[in-house]
Parts: sequence; C-alpha cells; structure tokens
Amino acid sequence: MKKLGLYSVLVSALLFTTGCSEKNAELETDNSVVAADNTVADRGIEDGSFSALEKVGNGNYYMINGQKVLIEHIYFGFDKYNLTDENKEKATNNASKLSPLKADTTVKVFGNTDEWGSDEYNYALGLKRANAVKDVLVSNGVSANISLVSLGESNPVCTEKTKDCWSKNRRVEHELSK
Repeated sequence: MKKLGLYSVLVSALLFTTGCSEKNAELETDNSVVAADNTVADRGIEDGSFSALEKVGNGNYYMINGQKVLIEHIYFGFDKYNLTDENKEKATNNASKLSPLKADTTVKVFGNTDEWGSDEYNYALGLKRANAVKDVLVSNGVSANISLVSLGESNPVCTEKTKDCWSKNRRVEHELSK
C-alpha cells in the first residue's frame, strides 16, 4: 500500500512539472531571432522600395522597385524538408525577385506543415523547411534581413481530410516587412 502511495506522488509530480508543450518555435540565425507567435505582419506596407499588393493561392504579389512580382509558395512532400529540383527553381526565381530589396527590409520565411505528427515535430519540420528556402535565398544574393518562423500545423490553408488538402498545407511562404 505504501508503494502505491509513493508511485502516485511520483507520477503526480512528474505530470505537474512537465506541463504542456510550448507552441512557439525559435531559431537564431545570423540575422535575427524570431519567435512563432501565430501572428502575421501587416501586408499594407509601402515605403518606396516595395509594397504589398495582394495574396493569391500560390503566393503573394509585391511591387518591388516599380515592378509587380509574384513571390511563389514552395511546397514539400510528406515528412520532407529537402528541396526538389522544381522547388529549388521556384526558390531561385523568388530570390532573383527579392535580391533588389534593401538590407533594412525583412523577408519572413514561414514554414508550415500538415496536421500529421506531434506539435513539437511539426514546429521543427516547419523550421527545417523555412531554413532550406532561406539557404537558397542567401546563396542567390538576397541581402535583406531573413527571419525564419515556424507555424507548424497552426496555419492551414485547407482543412479537409484529403491528401490533396494536406499537400497544400506543407509549404513555405514569404512576407516582406520593414
């Protein structure tokens, strides 16, 4: 009987000290530290170097140095964070469009996942996806400040329980801010 009471105390202490998982993911890059707090910056920024125009299904349109450009989302396979050849091409095209931005501009790279896996796993996977895209941006001349944010599974664009829907949620998005 004493053992049962002791085990109960130990289990209770363990449960109370571990608590719930934290839903923020941080990654320190050579540029900055960004916490994922499930907020998205204002899209109505306008200062002469760029302005946000509209969000579309496969990306965002921005005016950059007087030109309307589409910054495309990058999509990933299930449980993947490496860029395929097609995705590398999209990321390189995005980099060429973002390379004229000034160093005082921030490009936020948001990593997203589908609903499969634990919260912790999905936040880590989102950061890996964002970092893979960041590496392409930096290696292709983007001098703007690049920050990484993982939203994990918390920002779905589709909520149906289908393979097609889940594939739309496995993505990296870009957002410009000052």
